[in-house]
Amino acid sequence: MKDNEKKGTTNRIVLLTGELSGEIHGTNLVKSINSKYNIDFSGMGGRRLKQEGMEVVYDYNAISLMGISEIFTKTHHIISALNTIKRHIRDVRPLCVILVDFPGFNLRIAGYAKRLGIPVIYFIPPQVWAWHRSRVYKIKKYVDLVISILPFEKGFYREYGIEARYVGHPFANIIKPTMARDEFFRMIDIDMGHPLITIMPGSRENEVLRHMPVLLSITDILKKRLDHVGIVLPVAENIPDRLIKDSISGRAITALRGYNYDALYHSDAAIIASGSATLEAAILGVPTAVIYKISTLSYLLAKMLVDVKFISLPNLIAGKEVFPEFIQHLDPEKIAERVIYMLNNDRVEIKKDLAYIKAELGGFDSYSMARDEIVSFLEHRYGTIS
Repeated sequence: MKDNEKKGTTNRIVLLTGELSGEIHGTNLVKSINSKYNIDFSGMGGRRLKQEGMEVVYDYNAISLMGISEIFTKTHHIISALNTIKRHIRDVRPLCVILVDFPGFNLRIAGYAKRLGIPVIYFIPPQVWAWHRSRVYKIKKYVDLVISILPFEKGFYREYGIEARYVGHPFANIIKPTMARDEFFRMIDIDMGHPLITIMPGSRENEVLRHMPVLLSITDILKKRLDHVGIVLPVAENIPDRLIKDSISGRAITALRGYNYDALYHSDAAIIASGSATLEAAILGVPTAVIYKISTLSYLLAKMLVDVKFISLPNLIAGKEVFPEFIQHLDPEKIAERVIYMLNNDRVEIKKDLAYIKAELGGFDSYSMARDEIVSFLEHRYGTIS
């Protein structure tokens, strides 16, 4: 065993997340590892990881991004975060660095850790099969093990000679409603006999700012055309109340926190900004229109880099358009018409497609499987992990 491969006096892992969805996965992974092993965690995260006992040396909220051009407005914070994390890794010399998504930042850290002789594990790797495929060569160079949660990724990475494991998608097991239909409708004070639509603008402030105006225009159209339609807006935990209150002031829209799964499960349709919430909607079986808008520069650059027909994971897994996608050019009239069509047509076929997507994700205990893969890797390198 080389000097830089010797295990230190403490069992420490540095874990890096850069947005809410990644932090949720990271938190559950930390929880699973800590249920069996005495590991100290530190790195980049937010409130959830702090609550799980991780030492957060940099809060990702300072650098959470939406599009390519947004990088320029946060350059100072990104440089600060990179320097802070690099310094931390150099000082603590962890057993390994675990990266969770957030590739632009995390691959830079991967290269630095590799130069120090510290192994790198990528849990939930970047979707290089979809865009920015050149990053796969950085992953091959800097990452020792990829742990994938999408069924087709293991084969993709192995084609490039990258060691990869598939553990199933955690959402397949954990995405469940907590309330019965009548109980939920009582809570939101909406008549159960009327259609219910969920709108979700995204989990970043800049996503909310970009998507809420078009979502409000869509809901205005829907309210004119559908009798007594109810609108619910589940709010991501890191979005400030003021942002939502200002957006929906004077409108009959019910904002919720902490009931995302119930809102989706009990809705007749949904309109959701592309992201992990679209997969939640697929698992919960709600027909959904997917929207997304970024800056013009980000969009033009993405068009040159993107190499897939769809942007939402449900469509990518199904290999066809199950959820209609409206990207960049968001026409409220067209989107409202499609939502109304979904309410009245093809529901049996959509439900069949959604059942297929859920089955493809597997029914595994993904976090436990990821934990076991990580511990197996570390024990092969260092010996027994206590």
